Amino acid sequence: GCGPIMIRLSFSDAGVFNGKDGCPNAALRLQGGGEHSLGANSGLPQVAIPLLQQIAEKYVPSLISHADLWALAANVAIQAMGGPEIPTHFGRFDVKTHDQGVQSAEGRLPDGDKDAQHLRDIFHPKGFTDKDIVALSGAHTVGACHSERSGFEGPWTEDKLKFDNSYFKDLLNKTWTLETTKSGKKQYKNGKTTMLPTDMALVDDPKFKEHVTRYANDQQAFFEDYTEAWTRLQELGCGQLRDTL
Repeated sequence: GCGPIMIRLSFSDAGVFNGKDGCPNAALRLQGGGEHSLGANSGLPQVAIPLLQQIAEKYVPSLISHADLWALAANVAIQAMGGPEIPTHFGRFDVKTHDQGVQSAEGRLPDGDKDAQHLRDIFHPKGFTDKDIVALSGAHTVGACHSERSGFEGPWTEDKLKFDNSYFKDLLNKTWTLETTKSGKKQYKNGKTTMLPTDMALVDDPKFKEHVTRYANDQQAFFEDYTEAWTRLQELGCGQLRDTL
């Protein structure tokens, strides 16, 4: 299933915004440096973008930009996997050269081996609250880590193609054992499923844990809060977008 990596593509395109600059502009499709070369984006140029190539060749730029297509693909994937229906707004512009994108992930994209303070340091400048951080982390209910990309290995939940609140239930209810991957990364395991240090931070931190507990008990609340935060994330650093193509 390619749904999870579509979400990651849209997240990485828009998530580089740091409160001052960076925006969803499809810079990571452009070879030679910049976002295409960031370790945090490993696998996206090689796997995610080619999956959309046939659509892009047909409709970009005559109907839609690459950046809008990536946002739309993520939202279609979320709904197709059982998640909420998320409105997509249009009007993002694609940059022409890699140096028009950001040149570093520092202070822009989260690192899975860090703690609660790191999450706040990354997401608060983007305009997100603690509640937003937990809701956005809930996208880890789908997908898996790949050691050749991140150093981490394994899916977060039992069904990596079902968008629901299993991630929050598992954080609270499963027993997680610390291990070190072959790449030297610390992660937590329960059977085949995996949590990263930034995932465990959501239950170790009391303020984050309040929201984890609420979402574990109320999937609709998670869907509503995720939709609101995710829509804002997809539009970080953008001007006025429109409702239709």
